[in-house]
Amino acid sequence: MYRYLLVLILFSLSFSSIAQKVDQESINQAIQLSKIYDDDLVILKSLATYTFYIDKKTNKPMVKKKDKVELLALKNNVTYIMSIGYNDNSSIADFSLKTDRNKSYDYEKACGHVKSGEIFYSDAQFCAYKIDFNLRGRSLVFESEVIYEDLKYLTKAFFHSDAPTLESEIIFEIPKNINVELAEFNFDNYEINKTTSSGEINKYTYNLKNLESTKFVDNAPGRLHYLPHLLILTKSYVEDGVSVNILSSTDDLYKWYKMLTQNLNYRSTTIEQKVKDITKDLTTDKEKIESIYYWVQDNIKYIAFEDGLAGFQPEDAEKVFYNRFGDCKGMANLLKSMLISAGYEAKLAWLGTSTIPYSYDIPSLAVDNHMVCSVQLGEKEYVLDATEKFNQIGYNAERIQGKQLMVENGNDYKILNIPVEPINKYLEKSTINYSIVDGALMVKGETIINGEKKKNLLYYINNTKKDEVQDFVKSEISGNQSPDKFKLIDYSAVDRNNPFIIKFEAALDDNLSSFGNEIYIDLDFTEDFKNEKIKDDRIVPFSFGEKIFKKCTYSLIVPREYKIVNLPKDFSYSNEYYSFQFKYEQEDDKLFYRKEIKILNPILPKTEFNNWNTTIEQINKFYNDQIILEAAD
Repeated sequence: MYRYLLVLILFSLSFSSIAQKVDQESINQAIQLSKIYDDDLVILKSLATYTFYIDKKTNKPMVKKKDKVELLALKNNVTYIMSIGYNDNSSIADFSLKTDRNKSYDYEKACGHVKSGEIFYSDAQFCAYKIDFNLRGRSLVFESEVIYEDLKYLTKAFFHSDAPTLESEIIFEIPKNINVELAEFNFDNYEINKTTSSGEINKYTYNLKNLESTKFVDNAPGRLHYLPHLLILTKSYVEDGVSVNILSSTDDLYKWYKMLTQNLNYRSTTIEQKVKDITKDLTTDKEKIESIYYWVQDNIKYIAFEDGLAGFQPEDAEKVFYNRFGDCKGMANLLKSMLISAGYEAKLAWLGTSTIPYSYDIPSLAVDNHMVCSVQLGEKEYVLDATEKFNQIGYNAERIQGKQLMVENGNDYKILNIPVEPINKYLEKSTINYSIVDGALMVKGETIINGEKKKNLLYYINNTKKDEVQDFVKSEISGNQSPDKFKLIDYSAVDRNNPFIIKFEAALDDNLSSFGNEIYIDLDFTEDFKNEKIKDDRIVPFSFGEKIFKKCTYSLIVPREYKIVNLPKDFSYSNEYYSFQFKYEQEDDKLFYRKEIKILNPILPKTEFNNWNTTIEQINKFYNDQIILEAAD
């Protein structure tokens, strides 16, 4: 009986919400906005207010964040999900969903931990509110309130959302007894109106209009590189007339990190025995360090804990060793423990990967998101990142190159710069020899792969079923041809310390055509970057993911009874971001085609898009031209 009544009540609530009318003005507004946006809904206005205060119970600074989001459906039957994040240091105090007439509106709610693939966000949780808009023009107002109890963890404020936003406003209300710096990032390309007012409460208001949505964009760098946002740096507060530091300097940041690591245990007979087993037949220091580094790569599964206290505190080395899994901090700590057992002075080190644009000049937990192990051998500092599977010792992965490294040094620390690997470390060198046999191009080739691509290849090969490895390797060399046309003669075993070499043969009948006394030939079956223009409406920088260096030499034996009557015109262009060089040369009865491509910077800024597209047009023109052989008289 009661269950039946509950169902009726819920149904009635749902029905009453759906039955609420939509006024014609909202419908007209939705019709007009749908001509501008392809999205299902827009945010008419987003208002986020951060109110700083001293809590009366704890005498500690806290923040009350109030969000008010006005939503408008541009279509019928739209579903939208609003999410609110929280963790051990924050809590959701209130939320509501109402119509523009201030009447309650139904929603479905689900709360839980955040997990993405093998990245588990520890104590980070969220509540998701599923909202169904039954009619175009339906306007709803979502309001929420979150309390932040530890202001170290309140680090960033964004204007953008996953829906187009007509107006976004962020307000900070900060009393004089709390010292907060608001650092502005990526404001240059946006018309952000900032106003301030001073008094017992200092008020800062930022307003931005007509924002695009932040939906997934292919080949985008980390959003911190291009979205306008504010870093919230709560440095100190006054308690009983005395200034109390929170994170006022990099020294404070390191002291907090040191507090999280000072009680870690580095003595373990189990680990010591494993280290002896790993290094027993090795003689040089580099060999021993390398063997320990590779053992952790191969035997400890990487599962990331990104946020909350677990996002900063390393797991005990013995626990990681026993469980055979850990996050970057746990793996770095295990490496440190094993290297100490082997007699080396290994240290923990913090850094922000390439997704983060900040330096350690900024005292904030937002500055870094990664931990590695650092060990000095002679004059060389080795940065050991065990999360980079199949990474060669001495090679710094793309995502940490050029980044600052905070290395522990007792009660002090060192700030080092991780070297940027030279482009030669990325060399992918191919030698392709052609001959014409029975109307087809016969290929014998060899490709030698280094750098980031080699590391990734080894990872995929190791994680691919044995009966599928050859198909995978062929797909890496076949370019725009079917992998079935290629036969593998040989390819390297999994070896971090040497290039990955693939030897192959192929018959490419599609790359040769005969018409009368002429033969038309395409030697390039990869045609790198052909048609890869960047869309005119793209507003996000383009990320190649890594630097690229391809060097290819193609040779063709020209049949004696033929002469060359046409060759594609050589093309060459270079700037600080990339370089393309394509050239044909004839030597006796051989024709050589040499191609060299360098992507010198993995991120192409928006200011370079036009130049890039012009270059791609020239490359397309080169690729579309053909070698023409004509029968000799």
